[in-house]
Amino acid sequence: MQKHWDPENQYSHGDLKFYSHWFLGVNYCQPTIGTLVIVTLRPGLENFSGLQEEEFRELLQVMKEAECMLGSHSALRPNRYNYLQMGNVLHTLHFHLIPRYDKPRKFLEKTWKDPTYGHAPRKLSECKVGSELVRAIRDELKQYLRE
Repeated sequence: MQKHWDPENQYSHGDLKFYSHWFLGVNYCQPTIGTLVIVTLRPGLENFSGLQEEEFRELLQVMKEAECMLGSHSALRPNRYNYLQMGNVLHTLHFHLIPRYDKPRKFLEKTWKDPTYGHAPRKLSECKVGSELVRAIRDELKQYLRE
């Protein structure tokens, strides 16, 4: 499926699931391990207040499934879930789901810390990662996502 926010398909390594109205993927910014992005499939929609009732209902389903997926992975099991919706760079309604961890997590043979737990997450612009890590996170998480 073509992503209107990514016409050149540069960011396909993290694709997890397409819904009727939403896309769920691994974020290329990882302020904490397992950070996801949820993007509207409706071109031109920029504001949360512009959601139609059906889109809103499905958004809740996407959020629940994403939280369940992260919480089901034995190495992750976040303590909290933070959602950011800003639209400063990408002018399409989207949400960053940032899992929060009170203790370090061992994931993909590395120890990951959440140095700002209990406070605002690190800046997304400072947490960019490469497609190899995005693909590895996707492959680990996808098995826990409901089809």
